[in-house]
Amino acid sequence: DKDYTVRVPTQGHNEIGLLTGAINQLLASIEERDTALRMTNESLHQEITERKGAEERFRTLADAAPMLVWEAGSDRLHIYFNKTWLDFVGRGMAQEIGNGWTENVHPDDLDRYLKMYESSFGAHRPFELEHRLRHHTGAYRWILERGAPRFNSQGTLLGYIGACIDITDSVQARETLAERREELERLVNERTASLQEAIAQMEEFSYSVSHDLRAPLRAMQAYSTALLEDYGHKIDAEGQEYLQRIVSSGVRMDRLTQDVLTYSKIPRTAMRLDRVSLNTLVPEILQQIVPERTSRLNIIVETPLLEVRSHESLMTQVVSNLIDNAIKFSSSTESARIRIWTEAREEQVRLWVEDSGIGIKPEHQGRIWGMFERVHHQNQYEGTGIGLAIVRKAVEKMNGKIGLVSDGLSGSKFWIQLPRA
Repeated sequence: DKDYTVRVPTQGHNEIGLLTGAINQLLASIEERDTALRMTNESLHQEITERKGAEERFRTLADAAPMLVWEAGSDRLHIYFNKTWLDFVGRGMAQEIGNGWTENVHPDDLDRYLKMYESSFGAHRPFELEHRLRHHTGAYRWILERGAPRFNSQGTLLGYIGACIDITDSVQARETLAERREELERLVNERTASLQEAIAQMEEFSYSVSHDLRAPLRAMQAYSTALLEDYGHKIDAEGQEYLQRIVSSGVRMDRLTQDVLTYSKIPRTAMRLDRVSLNTLVPEILQQIVPERTSRLNIIVETPLLEVRSHESLMTQVVSNLIDNAIKFSSSTESARIRIWTEAREEQVRLWVEDSGIGIKPEHQGRIWGMFERVHHQNQYEGTGIGLAIVRKAVEKMNGKIGLVSDGLSGSKFWIQLPRA
């Protein structure tokens, strides 16, 4: 912005030309420099203005945020805290900046916090942790804090920015839930132990009762039968009928105690699942059934029957009960038929036992698997009401499933499903 005046002599025109050219170049250079400086100053001023505007907008938004916000520089010292933070701790900005904020962190959490902060800052990675921060009331509140690095366009670390939320209620709820869970687990363990003891005592009792009852029952049957055989001619018809009822009741009671004994043995059965051939097992069971009971039945076994993984003794009990049940409910029908077959279901085998009996109505199908559950009266069909309960318990012991298909009018199809051998 200055005028440059040069005085030269009139002689020596060549030197004057050279000097004039040099002066012109100098002036042009000065003008170019001044233009560049003017543009640089304007750009710098604009950048500073934009940065100040951005910073002002950030702090305006941060002060309005419902969370605690802080900012740290590249030297790891904190340079800013929003209004929410200052209101929370009840301190001023001058008390918090630098490392002043550490005075608010609970002493038991400070060392862990600083280690996390230093390691994350050194690695330029985000961090997250829970810690306690002193409230302006003097009480410590649980805080969830997250910090993230910030960089310029060249990738240079400028510092960190962090945000915190109060999670005291969540932490207390979590602690309460953990305490209740521990208490519940303790109660469950106590109840389980008590229940197991009660079950063991019940099984021992049922085994003892079933075993000890059979001796006097057999004696009752034997004496009643002997009385009928040896002195029946001296007893009138009514007396003989009474004695026959005693014998029949003894037979039913003996079978009942035997079924209870079988049921009580199942939980104590040592369980080892082996390959069991149904092609062998089913014919053996059919041969053991009294011939006169099966002579009027058409029993169809669709071979080959697939092999299963099961416990042979329990499997024998299960199949025997299902076949005996099918015979019992089919014997009173015309053209009675029992059909036995297997089908593969991926890695499982389903064994079916179908009868042409009276069937079981859908509303009764859910309770037939329980102890002493009978759909029909004792006078219609003999039985103890334990057979299907034994089947269910034994199949479950072998990790299998059981089911029934029946419309209550045209027979029943019972099935058990076990792993395929």
